[in-house]
Amino acid sequence: MNMTGIIFSEMYGEDLGVFTHDRNLAAIPFGGRYRLVDFVLSNMVNSGINNVGVLAKQHYHSLMDHLANNQEWDLNRKNGGLLLLPPFASEAVNHNNRGKLDELRNALNYLENANTPYVLLADAYVVYNMDYRPMLQAHIDSGADVTIAATRVEDNPGAFPSVFQAGRSGRITSYALNCTARTGDYAGMGALIISRQLLTSAIREYTARGIYHLERDFIQHQFNRGQLSLNLYEFKGVCLRIRDVNEYFQNSMAIINEEVGGPLFRGDRPIYTRVTDEVPTYYGPACSVSACVIADGCSIEGEADHCVFSRGVRVGKGAKLKNCIIMEGSVVGENVELENVIVDKWANITAGAELKGLTTNPVIIRKGATV
Repeated sequence: MNMTGIIFSEMYGEDLGVFTHDRNLAAIPFGGRYRLVDFVLSNMVNSGINNVGVLAKQHYHSLMDHLANNQEWDLNRKNGGLLLLPPFASEAVNHNNRGKLDELRNALNYLENANTPYVLLADAYVVYNMDYRPMLQAHIDSGADVTIAATRVEDNPGAFPSVFQAGRSGRITSYALNCTARTGDYAGMGALIISRQLLTSAIREYTARGIYHLERDFIQHQFNRGQLSLNLYEFKGVCLRIRDVNEYFQNSMAIINEEVGGPLFRGDRPIYTRVTDEVPTYYGPACSVSACVIADGCSIEGEADHCVFSRGVRVGKGAKLKNCIIMEGSVVGENVELENVIVDKWANITAGAELKGLTTNPVIIRKGATV
């Protein structure tokens, strides 16, 4: 495919700090078996993109471990493949996310050596299942400088990082950042296609002048001056944005619904992830499981209703869980009662504990904690 993929692994993760204090946003577990990065990376692979760079600035050890054996995505090849792009090792490295142009500056050599005319830039915080090939063709047919993927705002207007209005031809007529969308507007999905030559020129020019924000300082500024044409590509499938803990919780619960989970986990466009050899999940004789997503290697002896369990979770006898997310390797003791709770990896909930949160404010147990 005539396109190189670039994944931003850390953007918009500030409000997920409880999960990102020691891991990259893209490495956050989601949907039992997966990490957030798996969705956009699988979309690229399923679209025929075999040259992918993942930009990571800090806390990327977990991400490196997850992506190390990249054969699951068929990207372990001599030419192209998957490459993690950390910052240059120097005392001058700024660990704050100043903007995407700052991130892309670390990938400038990678982009200049890429043998494709187009680049797909995509964020890891958005979960969807999409074939990028029709989007690329729409970009070429439009003759625009940039094509941006977006969903139409209908039932749930709210604040989004980017909001657009477009004419019937698909040309964007209004481009706003960090504002509230109205019904009928379009909300960006954090994915855009641009020519490699235009992108590398912008990276060199803007970062040399200390300008680092791709959307505001380059795209919006040039668009408002009439020097950059923007095309909108509407995506009509399921799109879940995960920018804070509440969105993470609500969207994790949403995938249990077949209307949401079905379009995400399609048989013809699978979501790939790191494979680990686990035994099948054990369901005890007295257990009760209803509307749950459960990965391999678990042991369930209690009750679970509308829960998401990652690999290796253990739920003791007499435990009652409702609307919970239990991440890898965590242990829920006997006679525990949990409702609206997120338990991070390798935590231990001791026997008899009772924790209840709200659907809009779940209780969070940190990684490795004992409660």
